[in-house]
Amino acid sequence: MPDDAIITVKDLTKAYRIWNNPAARLGAPLLETAASLLPKGCAPRQALEHRATRSRRDFFALHGVSFEVRRGEATGIIGRNGSGKSTLLQLIAGTLAPSSGTVDVRGRVSALLELGSGFNPDFTGRENVYLNGAIYGFSHAQMEQKFAEIAEFADIGDFINQPVKTYSSGMMVRLAFSVGFSVQPDILVIDEALSVGDVFFQQKCFKKLHAMLESGTTLLFVSHDMEAVRNLCEQVVLLDQGRINFVGPPDETVSRYYGLFGARTGAEAKVGDATPSAATVDTGAREALLANNLLPAARSRHGEHRFEIAAAAAENEHGAPSLRVEMNRVLTLRCLLRAHDPVAEPAVGINLYDRMANLVFAAGTRQLGLVLPPMAAGDERVVTFRLTCSLQPGEYTFSLEASEPSAAGANFGFLHDKHEGLGPLVVHYEHNHTWPFYGIARLPLEITL
Repeated sequence: MPDDAIITVKDLTKAYRIWNNPAARLGAPLLETAASLLPKGCAPRQALEHRATRSRRDFFALHGVSFEVRRGEATGIIGRNGSGKSTLLQLIAGTLAPSSGTVDVRGRVSALLELGSGFNPDFTGRENVYLNGAIYGFSHAQMEQKFAEIAEFADIGDFINQPVKTYSSGMMVRLAFSVGFSVQPDILVIDEALSVGDVFFQQKCFKKLHAMLESGTTLLFVSHDMEAVRNLCEQVVLLDQGRINFVGPPDETVSRYYGLFGARTGAEAKVGDATPSAATVDTGAREALLANNLLPAARSRHGEHRFEIAAAAAENEHGAPSLRVEMNRVLTLRCLLRAHDPVAEPAVGINLYDRMANLVFAAGTRQLGLVLPPMAAGDERVVTFRLTCSLQPGEYTFSLEASEPSAAGANFGFLHDKHEGLGPLVVHYEHNHTWPFYGIARLPLEITL
């Protein structure tokens, strides 16, 4: 285990035995016991072992998972439902035993797994605070010193003295977070708990999490909220059907996650026999795009690449090639789309991020209701974005992506090509009078008296 690794997972496998029926659960051990009394290799023994084996099957929730988490690092674990995320966290927290492989953990672990886990429903909130403190190795006197802080953070009022079974889900998670934060863990494990509770409590939790990360706490975070994963995590593990699909930076891993949602719609057959258009792109526009291409500077690129963004160029409000634009002015982005395979419903979009990697804006042709014509293999087209930068002055990054609808539904796209980490896009303000707004972005506002 490296010196800076606080969690090392190596070849971790967890299998659950599934029985054909309740009787098989009782009968199979009897058959195995009877078989063990017979000589090895004899026909009766083999027949008994075969009957015992036929009554069950093993389901592998995790299979051969390996990765490391460094001390003080925030690691996200994402994947579709049933990919093994919660099982992995329970193995790391020590509430499950692996079928094979190893989990090495250095330090005190505070785990917020299933809602209300670790609480006795018949005990009051106060009694559960002391009970959980004892589980983490704190004395009654130590928890007495922490109690006021815990109660203040939970902010559930007189319910702190009521049985936990009377709590709403929001109150339950408030108390669980308060206790989990208070025990000063070396490793904090969170499984979807941030999705419960009102927006004010969620904001308070995110502030606390950032403070704990700055103080050196290690975070393992499972969530379907991809923006929360981007906001908190330095590396992300993508699980797919119990195996690791990818481990890497948040932007790329999240994009790969969306790429797992279903196959293409199959509508490409509509243009499958079409021939490339004779002159889909003006030669001068194409050459200008290639000459000012921003894409080689992308921090990462991924996708199927059967339909790609081959080049992109930017112009400021004066028509000059630039990624520097005045506040509230229009930035023009032109993208050269190229199809290597037939694409029935091509789409292209942009994602904009602030300096803390928060998603500021994301939209594209599908969100605007713009239907692009089908593209045959070999086709090229230019799509122009005109983005009004009603943004706070500062530096931003952006990504560009080409996709088409996914069989998983309207909210997901089949990712063909994504260029991450483009920029920086610099929004500036030249005038000396009061700025027209404060915050992240400008919203339409009318004031009357």
